[in-house]
Amino acid sequence: MSKKLLLSAAVASALFGGQALAHNTSFQNNSCDIELDGHIQYYQGDLTVKMDNGSVMTIDKFHNLTVNGRDVALNSDQQKWVAEYYDNIDMAIPMTLTIASEGLEIANVAVTEVFSELLGGDNELDDDFQILFTNLETKLSDSFYDDAGNIRVDSTKFDEPGWFDESWEQEFEAELESLISESMGRILIALGTQMLWEGGDMDEFEQRMEAWGEDLEFRLESQAAALEEKGNALCKVLKKADYAESQMQASISGLDDLNLLDLDSHGEMKM
Repeated sequence: MSKKLLLSAAVASALFGGQALAHNTSFQNNSCDIELDGHIQYYQGDLTVKMDNGSVMTIDKFHNLTVNGRDVALNSDQQKWVAEYYDNIDMAIPMTLTIASEGLEIANVAVTEVFSELLGGDNELDDDFQILFTNLETKLSDSFYDDAGNIRVDSTKFDEPGWFDESWEQEFEAELESLISESMGRILIALGTQMLWEGGDMDEFEQRMEAWGEDLEFRLESQAAALEEKGNALCKVLKKADYAESQMQASISGLDDLNLLDLDSHGEMKM
């Protein structure tokens, strides 16, 4: 019976891992891969891009363009591309933060439900997970918002070259795996206890766990699908910004080295 209990625990953990990290796969199944070539800052309506040659381009919320602090005169076509570039990045930033926040929420629900089912609603592991999620939400907020709630982005502080820093996501996965590893003993005891309650009928227990797992997956699927749709919409916005950037680079003096958005339309999206 010990082998069967171990198998049940492994299945439960696999379900937990697959559902709790649904926000990751919802991003990765999208059709574009964005990396940053250069650095971006965005705060209170000002978009600043530092190019590889050291030049600095700034666009304000009125679509005024400066390079190294000097105003750049634009014709109507150039102004159109500057406006489209700014507007799409201005749209993409809050979209990205919404996706990240909702992904964490889905993970939180999955974790809570899985371990409440396995260990009961009143367990120490629940507290550990809530601390983990609270810390990650705080890190996300501190990284991308000021004290007044204004969005603040500075890619010089990113650990990864993707569109947005993904180190917080890696931290989430690492801490999650650690908590699961630490809790396996308690999971096995809880599974054994539930087996005893059901008279040791392994088949009945497995059927109940399978039905519960399918129900959880069904309830989370709609949320994961909605998140994936938002990821697809974000991808389209970033593609528009990338195209406008190429038009600016080709037509505006001083922007020869502007190539902030490096987009692979056939890869996976990196956040």
